[in-house]
Amino acid sequence: MTTASKAMTILRTILSAVAQYLTLSVSLFWVGPIVVALVVVPEFAQHVAEIHLGMFDSVAAAKLAGNDPLRWAFGYAKIAGLVLTFIASARFWWCRAHGGRWYDIRRLAWVRLVIGFVLFMAIGSIGELFALIADRKAPVAVSIVFSLLSLPFLFVMLAGLFGDRATPMKALIAKSWPWLLLLALLLPLLFAPLSWLHGMNHKWALGAPDAMVWALMIFDSLVVGLMASSVGAALFVAYDRFHRENAS
Repeated sequence: MTTASKAMTILRTILSAVAQYLTLSVSLFWVGPIVVALVVVPEFAQHVAEIHLGMFDSVAAAKLAGNDPLRWAFGYAKIAGLVLTFIASARFWWCRAHGGRWYDIRRLAWVRLVIGFVLFMAIGSIGELFALIADRKAPVAVSIVFSLLSLPFLFVMLAGLFGDRATPMKALIAKSWPWLLLLALLLPLLFAPLSWLHGMNHKWALGAPDAMVWALMIFDSLVVGLMASSVGAALFVAYDRFHRENAS
């Protein structure tokens, strides 16, 4: 295979993955609405509390209500829903492709999930531990190296999340790099612009008529749902393509 043909194959793989990622991110709203609701409902509940507190009446009111305990109570629930939707949406697509129920936690490979999580967090945090031990900030190179070394353990964690016990641990660590790069490409494609839109919705709502505020907050709840759905889709697409290639 020539260099040009290899490049075209890689390009086709990337474009195919991007198309699948975009399709899954959006289609979860009608294929798996219960999964999206895990974050949309608490997000909208927080907006109801914010409107009740008069948060969108003015810039001054927004600053005052921003630290209100009621808003933060709903905020914690929203954050929990966001993380849960990341996980649930990724499992939803995996189970749809490979069988099983996304909510059946008995199918998880718990050992891999825990090992992957612990090592991903521990290795990635060595730069911060360096500062505590050496009493000085870690060199940038140290933080970068250990952050990169932690990345394969994200796939170990995903193997646990998806209940994949068949893929050898060595393959998860040594052969996942191309698909980790794919994941790094996919994650910001929707999440970054949607994060910007999420922030702008709040700015546009400041001082707006009540009907406009409610419309913006309903729309914003759906935006957050799409943000969460896009992360789950990216996790699934990258891991599933790695899994299929490793199994072939």
